[in-house]
Amino acid sequence: MTADLIAKLADVLPIIFGKLVAVIVVMILWPKISKLLLNTFKGIMMRRKVDPLLESFTTSIASTLLHIVLFFIIIGIAGIKATSLITVLGTAGLAVGLALQGSLANLAGGVLILFFKPFTKDDYIVSGAIEGTVDKIQILYTILVTPDNRVVIVPNGQLANNAITNVSQKPIRRLDLTFSVAYDTPIQKVKEVLNKIAETHPAVLKDHPVNIRLSVQNESSLDFICRVWVKKEDYWNTKFDFTEIVKEEFDKNNIEIPYRKLEVYSK
Repeated sequence: MTADLIAKLADVLPIIFGKLVAVIVVMILWPKISKLLLNTFKGIMMRRKVDPLLESFTTSIASTLLHIVLFFIIIGIAGIKATSLITVLGTAGLAVGLALQGSLANLAGGVLILFFKPFTKDDYIVSGAIEGTVDKIQILYTILVTPDNRVVIVPNGQLANNAITNVSQKPIRRLDLTFSVAYDTPIQKVKEVLNKIAETHPAVLKDHPVNIRLSVQNESSLDFICRVWVKKEDYWNTKFDFTEIVKEEFDKNNIEIPYRKLEVYSK
């Protein structure tokens, strides 16, 4: 009995060892082969000047397909018939379908994004609490980079099914600012100061209307809305400039900026 077992092991072990070596060789060579194929594919896409997001999406699909090919190569070396594996997966189709439901939704979302083009590479987008510059779109996820250089990975399905604000699509933006003053401040005086700032600031587009009006009469302040137009790349710098300059100009013109006060009366 022992002699038979040893004989069987002697027959089987070389086969197992040979398959193990073959798998190791494939695992070592496959990344290099995949990289070569993907670089060739990227080169073709770049020469044809394909949309950068389409390039990253199709490259991601190609990379996924190469991983699937590697999987079938390994199970083929192991001696498992692909037809048997497919039969098993088919039998467990409902479970597989439920497991892949989210992934399929993200894949479909990526296709919809590429088809309708709500944004392109380097656009700054806002979707709910998520915002950032579009870096690339992959088979299941879109990658954004925030202004402070954080990478945000968003499922494609989420972007395809939610409202998106594309800040970069138009070359100019309207800057809306609110400034509060004390109730005893003349309205015309505030408007003159804000108009002067808007007229002299170099980033404010002079061929677009400047709108400065009293917006709200609050309990302890008059709130003025100041609306100017700027180029999209000047938006934040202009916002910060106005905040600083308005404080300085209000001080020069004795315009009080209201703050919380506690009045105590003694009898």
